[in-house]
Amino acid sequence: MSASVNPWGYSSVGDHQRQEQDQEQESFHHGQAFPLQNQVRFHDNDDSDNNSDEEEHKSDFRINFQQDNRVDPLDTDDEDEDEDDNEGRDMDDYTPLAAGTKRPYNTSAKGKPRSPCRILATVMGSAAVVAMAFALLSLLHLNNNKSLDPPPSPTTPQANETGPARLLNPPAGVSIDDFKLADFKAPAWDWDINDFLPIDITNGPKFTSIKWKNGEQYLMVNCPQPYQYHFRSFKKNELREHASVSHSDDDLLHLGEEPYVFVMCPPGQNNANVVFREFDMPDDPTIQHPPHVAGTAQAPQPLVEDVVMLLIDAISRAKFKIVMKTVMEVLNTVNTTGGHRIYDFEHYNVLGQNSPPNKAFIYSGQSVENMNHGPKHWLWDVYEEQGFRTAHTDGECGGEEGVHDYVSGAISSEYSHIYGRVPAQYQMNQVSWCQNHDMHLEAKVWGQSCTLPPKVRYDVDLMGGMRYNTPYCAGEKAIHEHIMENMEGWLASNKGNKRFATYSFMDSHSPDHHHISFDRKLAKFVQDLLIGQEGVPPLLNPNSALVIMADHGLHYGRETYTFPGFIHHKIPPLFVALPKPLLEQRPEFNAALELNQNRILSHMDLHQTFLHLAYGDQPVPEGQTYIDYMTKFIADGTFRRQFHDKSPNMTSQAQIFGRSLLLPIEDTRSCSTGGIPHDFCAFQPFLDLDPSKPIDATFLRQALLLFAKRMNELTVIHKVDDVCLQSSLTLQPLDTAPSETGSFEDIGTADLVMESAYASASPATQPGVENKGRVFYFMARDRARPRRKYSVTMKEADMVLGLTDSMTIQQMSAYAAEWYPCAQRITHAGKAIGRWRDVVKHFCTC
Repeated sequence: MSASVNPWGYSSVGDHQRQEQDQEQESFHHGQAFPLQNQVRFHDNDDSDNNSDEEEHKSDFRINFQQDNRVDPLDTDDEDEDEDDNEGRDMDDYTPLAAGTKRPYNTSAKGKPRSPCRILATVMGSAAVVAMAFALLSLLHLNNNKSLDPPPSPTTPQANETGPARLLNPPAGVSIDDFKLADFKAPAWDWDINDFLPIDITNGPKFTSIKWKNGEQYLMVNCPQPYQYHFRSFKKNELREHASVSHSDDDLLHLGEEPYVFVMCPPGQNNANVVFREFDMPDDPTIQHPPHVAGTAQAPQPLVEDVVMLLIDAISRAKFKIVMKTVMEVLNTVNTTGGHRIYDFEHYNVLGQNSPPNKAFIYSGQSVENMNHGPKHWLWDVYEEQGFRTAHTDGECGGEEGVHDYVSGAISSEYSHIYGRVPAQYQMNQVSWCQNHDMHLEAKVWGQSCTLPPKVRYDVDLMGGMRYNTPYCAGEKAIHEHIMENMEGWLASNKGNKRFATYSFMDSHSPDHHHISFDRKLAKFVQDLLIGQEGVPPLLNPNSALVIMADHGLHYGRETYTFPGFIHHKIPPLFVALPKPLLEQRPEFNAALELNQNRILSHMDLHQTFLHLAYGDQPVPEGQTYIDYMTKFIADGTFRRQFHDKSPNMTSQAQIFGRSLLLPIEDTRSCSTGGIPHDFCAFQPFLDLDPSKPIDATFLRQALLLFAKRMNELTVIHKVDDVCLQSSLTLQPLDTAPSETGSFEDIGTADLVMESAYASASPATQPGVENKGRVFYFMARDRARPRRKYSVTMKEADMVLGLTDSMTIQQMSAYAAEWYPCAQRITHAGKAIGRWRDVVKHFCTC
């Protein structure tokens, strides 16, 4: 059969000629960077002996990948393993895993020798996939090839007369060049938050309290009989008995220097509390706030006396405004009747997938990759230099074994590994969360007086508190209540000082659940901070700044099954409250904040805002405006060194790309000019990929092939292939025909099915800026387990060059219950290395 040229610019030959040509092509291109070359190959499950006639007929146009039993030494090198294990991921990171049982290269699933014909057919089939992939490479690279231009039309007279419509060409009138931020509307949710079980916390009994005696703190326990207690200084899981049932002063339990105490009061384990040591109050109760000091050119002063940031981990702006209704009501009250003005920034964009990359920029001004290379402008250091007392908590477990023992990815872990101490002068004792988890779920010696509704399997379904499978509470209170009380005590104990506090909450880090108690408690806490209660003044000074924000939206669970969830993950909330007197004195601040509410922003802008608040009260040189001078001042990497000799002398990424929210940001700001990675930019047009179009179907099948292949590689790299099932590389029809049904159901491998796919419009080419290619996003699910879903994002260059290590793959399962049995099996019998739980969770199908 003679060769013909198809619309994608490569030859189509007869069956016999195609095999010879593909083999020559494979040999010729050996060693080139390309998705299917020079990669570890894996067996698919050989079930041919049990196939029906219909299945055998279908197998005629399937390609089966075979795997040598040898493992690439690069995949199991210790250095590579360590590098992967220490990427700074926190408990909400996802790396896909699925694998099957390995068998010798020349045997079938039943151990029978493979025939030479079968091996030859496999090689020929692999060569056919190679040819298809090269066609894809040509497709994606030849952006200027006239054969790929759309057919002529009245609006596109310059198009080639015979070429098909290009997969990734934006529709007429839609491109990055003419895209306007004002036209951007985040996709609406396609699910109703009210349909999900609203979780409230049933508080347990309160039978403990702190009593002061001669300047010392004691614990009073109201139990009908002797009780058990555990101090921080005790051995792990050790409980001692306090024999006295009398409550005279002589029988109180002396706390000494213990930061907290666990108490169990019989009968029953449900009567369990944790009590934290109270803060010592200042001797002079009349001191309310520090005296004002005017800034000079030799000693710049802060713009405010208190700066507090409340970080709610993993919630989008849209979901925050839906589920945190009471908080939104309080913010509205503060805005209308209080002493602060609230600004709501609508286009606040993330800089990474999960907490480590985003928090790195917030706190240090640098990416997580650059934090270990020299000193950074850590916010606690900046504010301590300016005379502030500082406090911080990550909101999660850490510190059991010292300052280096914080959850990888937590900002305390990053900071303590650099400086050998925890960030800030004071940090809430988060060891209590670790012990609460270990004593209750591991040692079974600790109760759970704080419970969830009966239908909620909190020990299986939810990521509660500080670790997976940890209850949302510790003792009688929710963990967020402990954190708020801790900040309240710290603020009260530091009256009369300038105060800087950054506290994180993990309550929203759970799929689909509205935490009623968290909404109510946070609303009351915000009111206590800014307004106060009847007869009780606010916790913060009148001249204070409050920031309520999230580092990113939730990136797992039902709400991220769809493209709207993909977009909303990238738009977290950012609310900034500033004192109205300051805004009246500095009207240029209010004008800039009004404008910036509609600008594309990121964590780097927030970081620069914190620097501005710390150094913003100072005169400007004659002939310069405040805006121009301060913009350059906080962007100068040496600005701290000018006033503090031991400060770092370096320029951070935030100083290069970020701008203070108190200064006007140009209306031409884009993700590119703002330093936001293109694959995390929500504010750009996305195009639907259509499975009924041949070229789209070809791309989608290739994307799923890379996805399945990468999943299988990782099971070997992390040594969990003895437990996890393999994701099949058996493809559906590989010709360029569209989906037979016109739906995504026909697009998939034997195990993975495509559900939806999108591509960003090609980014505009700017002078001196490299075109980074498009971003692809698609959803896939397991054929046999519809609730197991995955999302994948990949860049065009990764797709073309086969840089599958750069693929961002995120698990989408709604419940931890589906991976929990696999985790248990790996714990007892698996051979996974390093931080296996971070790697295997949610992906392993046993």
